[in-house]
Amino acid sequence: MQLLLIEDDIIQSDNLSNLIKESYNNVELLTAHSFKESLKIINEKNIDLFFIDINLPDGSGIDIAKKIRAMEGYELKGIVFITSQGYQMVDAFKNIHCYDFLIKPFLIKPYSKEDIKRIIDVFMKENVKKNDNRKYSMITIESKITYKLYHDDIVFVEYIPRKCKIVTVKNGIIYAKLSLGKLLSMIESNSIVQCHKSFIVNTKYIKKIDKMYTKLWKVHFVNISEVIDLSISFSEKVFEILGYENEYK
Repeated sequence: MQLLLIEDDIIQSDNLSNLIKESYNNVELLTAHSFKESLKIINEKNIDLFFIDINLPDGSGIDIAKKIRAMEGYELKGIVFITSQGYQMVDAFKNIHCYDFLIKPFLIKPYSKEDIKRIIDVFMKENVKKNDNRKYSMITIESKITYKLYHDDIVFVEYIPRKCKIVTVKNGIIYAKLSLGKLLSMIESNSIVQCHKSFIVNTKYIKKIDKMYTKLWKVHFVNISEVIDLSISFSEKVFEILGYENEYK
């Protein structure tokens, strides 16, 4: 599970980070100290739970939460606000549907380590349930390690000499000694299709498609800078899934 802590006070951030690390070794903890820094991380990662300070030097934690809620896939993600003023939470509960809030400073009562564990445990359980229902394939990656590849975590796959480069949302790039056809046959997802002789694409993560030539398009992704090819031989299926019509043909 990935947790993003957004807190500009370094001491408070360190205190809360240490409490989380002491209790969990299966939580990937990411930290940001500003509005701008947090948005960069959110755009690059797939966060499961947010701890957000209400007051940041370059913006409001409420505004960050509103941006999160507007992003595809983040409509129901857990948001916990950090504040020294409880009255600030009325708007958060009404308009953003935050899960809970923590009162600063963290080292005095009524705040406790148990509060943190209670909150994280809820989302850990939900994360496990969600993963149990996700389709996956067991593949062998470099160094003969067996890896559980969740199908909905795939952004795209590129075939390079004798192996597949698999770009994923949560774990970056992995390499597997498989043919493109073999990997595609293992995947159970209506959104993942071949788009070129060298590429497989997950249409869920497509941001836009640019036409380059009569028989070639460039595919751009949400939160990923790499661009891949879409050839005319595979274009009909991709456009059908996306609901595109003559505008791209």
